[in-house]
Amino acid sequence: MDLGDPRREAFPKVREELRWRVALVLALLISLVMATLGVINTRLSTIDTALLSWAVLCICLGCVIVLLRLPKDKGATVFFITMATILVGVMAYGMVFDRSMQHWAYIFPPVVAFLLRAGPALVAMLAFGVYAALMLSANAPAVDVVRFSSAYGLVVCFMYTYALLQEKAARMLRHQSNHDALTRCLNRRRFNETMEKLQSGRLGASSCTILLIDLDEFKSVNDRLGHLAGDRIITHTAMTLAGVLREGSLLFRYGGEEFAVLLPNARDGEGERVAERLRQAVAETSTDGVSVTVSIGLAQWREGEGTALESLDHADQALYQAKRAGRNCIISHPAAENSPAGP
Repeated sequence: MDLGDPRREAFPKVREELRWRVALVLALLISLVMATLGVINTRLSTIDTALLSWAVLCICLGCVIVLLRLPKDKGATVFFITMATILVGVMAYGMVFDRSMQHWAYIFPPVVAFLLRAGPALVAMLAFGVYAALMLSANAPAVDVVRFSSAYGLVVCFMYTYALLQEKAARMLRHQSNHDALTRCLNRRRFNETMEKLQSGRLGASSCTILLIDLDEFKSVNDRLGHLAGDRIITHTAMTLAGVLREGSLLFRYGGEEFAVLLPNARDGEGERVAERLRQAVAETSTDGVSVTVSIGLAQWREGEGTALESLDHADQALYQAKRAGRNCIISHPAAENSPAGP
């Protein structure tokens, strides 16, 4: 059974890809600017500023190499940490050489906005603003310090607002990308990701019970009552299943009127007990006066005993066997060794 690429269009990977691209473009642009400033300051014989430009250029070129060689998430993080460190050093450099470096300070808020979450970023922006103002006050009139502080404060306000909105939008997008719009269950894409994590060991489970659950005769329900009624039945069934499952169990809308449940590190026999509670709960409720039942196929995956996808295929086979056995029952793989569980 082919689940496709479970990593395709995953939100965290899209975010890290974009952050890496921004870091690479910035590293190249800053390198170009520093090279230009280095040449200009060298010709003007402002040696201290020229040395600063050449030093930052070398660091940025090193960051380009890091961005191209490290994994994208780590490379981008290294770049933004390096930029923040450079800006802290530049403020002190300006105080030592009696140079006004406040124009560098305005770069700090967007740098930390790419590096930290909104709350910690705000703290870092404010702390840096105080630090930069102190460095500036050593060689600039008080009125210039006030002007810098006012302008920097406005930049912080804008960047914090942007970071906060971006964080909330990312949270909403992450939720929408992981959940089915109708039932609020985890969706098929998230199921594919979870199966891949299970197989690779990143889920932290050495075993997992897989349940595939299908509403019985649902096509006839749709034909008789219409698709809106069918949607209400699917939604109510999802709520019923979620109400039975305990913390740590994962409920997915697998597709159409079919659901999947993963029980990581389930004890022996727990899968059958959970499946029976789910079957009974659905059979005992109704939606719009319509009662439905479910058939359940069950399979067990254990680390070192085949792949997770093979176990998923076994659960699929068991589900079809439950349908053939009369529906409203549970079949565990291998089907030939189990009799239907149910009424």
